[in-house]
Amino acid sequence: MWTPCIILIFVTAGVGHLMYWDLTGSSQLAETSIRLTPDEPGKQGAIWSNYPMISNDWEFHVQFHIHGKGVHLNGDGIAFWYVRDPLHAGSVFGSKDYWSGLGIFIDTFENAATPHNHLHPYLSAVVNNGSFPYHHDEHGTAGQIGGCHLQARNLEWPAKIAISYISDVLTVYVDSQGNDNWAQCFRALGVHLPTGYSFGVSASTSEYSDNHDVVSITTLDNIIPDKIWEDRSHLIPNAEFLEIPHAEPKEPEETAAGAPSSFTMKLIYIGGAAVVLCVIFSLYKKRKPQKREKQKK
Repeated sequence: MWTPCIILIFVTAGVGHLMYWDLTGSSQLAETSIRLTPDEPGKQGAIWSNYPMISNDWEFHVQFHIHGKGVHLNGDGIAFWYVRDPLHAGSVFGSKDYWSGLGIFIDTFENAATPHNHLHPYLSAVVNNGSFPYHHDEHGTAGQIGGCHLQARNLEWPAKIAISYISDVLTVYVDSQGNDNWAQCFRALGVHLPTGYSFGVSASTSEYSDNHDVVSITTLDNIIPDKIWEDRSHLIPNAEFLEIPHAEPKEPEETAAGAPSSFTMKLIYIGGAAVVLCVIFSLYKKRKPQKREKQKK
C-alpha cells in the first residue's frame, strides 16, 4: 500500500513561502514553478525537503523544465538527491561533492575533453558513501549504477522523472513526452540506502546556462504488507553492482503498458492527484477572502 508523504504542486501566486521545503542559492518562487537557476552564468540553486524520509521503501517524482536561449552551448544540468546532508551548496550541479547517499544527474553540457560512448544529454545515478568525488568530465559514468540518454531540454512541455526504491532495488523511469508515456531508464539491484535522509533537487550554470525549473514534486512512502520496518539510519550507502559505460548508446526502454505500468502505480497518480487538488483548493481558499476584502474596500 502506498501512502502519500509530501505532495507539492507549485501553484503559489500570492503565497510567499513553501511548507516542508527550503530554497537555497538562486532559487526563486515563481507563480507555477520553482526556478532553481535563471538562464545566466554562475548560478546555483536548490530545493530541499525539511522532513527526512523514514520509510524503507519510497518513490520520488519530479516534474521539471530545462530551457534556454543557447543552441549548442548550454548547461550545466539538474540533479535529484536523497542525501544525509542537504542545504549545502557545491560543485555537483549546485550541491556538495563527496555526498552521502544517492545522486541522479542529468548533465546537459557535453564535455568534449573526455571521450564517451553515450548520447547526450545523459542521465546517470551514483551511490556515494562520502568518500569519492563526482567526475564532471565523465558525465557521471564513473561509479554509476545505471544511466541512459534523455532528451529533456527545450521541450514544449515539462519532463518527468520517477525514482522508485523498493526492497533494495532502484528503478528510474522517465517521461520526456509530457503525456505519462513512461520509459524505464535503468533498474539496479543491490542498492542499500539508509533511512532518515532528505530529498532535494538542485541545478547549476557555469559559463553556459539554462533556466532550470521544478514544476512539481511528489514523495511517497510504501507500506508493504507483512514487511517489518527496519531502522537503517546507521547504514552506510552502498551499491553491490556498478555499471560499465555502454559500448553502444543506451536509450530508455518503453514497456508495452508504459512505465511505471503497474496497477499500484496508477493508483498512486489517482491518489496523488486528489491530494494535489486539496492543496490547490486550500491555497485558493486562502486567497479568496483577501480578494473579497479588497473589493469591500
